[in-house]
Amino acid sequence: MTVSKVLVVDEQPLIRFAVRALLTESGCSVAEVRDLRSVLRQPDGPGADLVVTDIAERGQSAGLRLCHHVKKEWRTRVLVFSADASPPAIAAVLNAGADSFVHKSVSPERFTEAVGRTIAGDRQWLLGNSVEQPVPELSVAGAGLTDREKEVLGLMLQRRSNDEIAQELFLAVQTVKNYASRVLRKIGFPNRRALFAAVRPQAGANVIPFARVPQDNAVLGVPEHPMVRYS
Repeated sequence: MTVSKVLVVDEQPLIRFAVRALLTESGCSVAEVRDLRSVLRQPDGPGADLVVTDIAERGQSAGLRLCHHVKKEWRTRVLVFSADASPPAIAAVLNAGADSFVHKSVSPERFTEAVGRTIAGDRQWLLGNSVEQPVPELSVAGAGLTDREKEVLGLMLQRRSNDEIAQELFLAVQTVKNYASRVLRKIGFPNRRALFAAVRPQAGANVIPFARVPQDNAVLGVPEHPMVRYS
């Protein structure tokens, strides 16, 4: 039986500890690093079947840059594991080419299931309770969306009307219509109906039980490896 290799990239030691424990228990071989720079040190790529990363690193969008680089250079599947499921964040994740998105509020069981399905090629979009509407099974990597277009797309994915988007973004309704038309054209859909046809609902609940994880980082026993090593 082939053991799946998963690389976990997160600046928070507790998150890495919890994810590693969950995935090791499920039978995966897991390595971990804290930042984008550690991954880029690997001359032949991460050597993983899946990279699990957050969106941000020290307040910056390093996770998105990592996702884009891994997908472009190494063709490795990427699962974004983040607490930010806002419309702009989801649009940015899609634009970076991520295979899956899992909100950090989902249960451990849902998380490990999503990891397995992503490795198998089945994209997963689990937004927890922070966003009620589903996220599409589509990729807009390379579409060249502007920041404003990403915001509009994120709100469109929540089934917001042009009037509602205009109110949310403080724009004229006609301006929103223009943005929406450009977004649909760039990502290859003739209209919103076709976009929504690519959507299927997912759900999540609960919080990963960090109460079971040691609160003192010094006792986690998770060294910072300059090179990726799988256990």
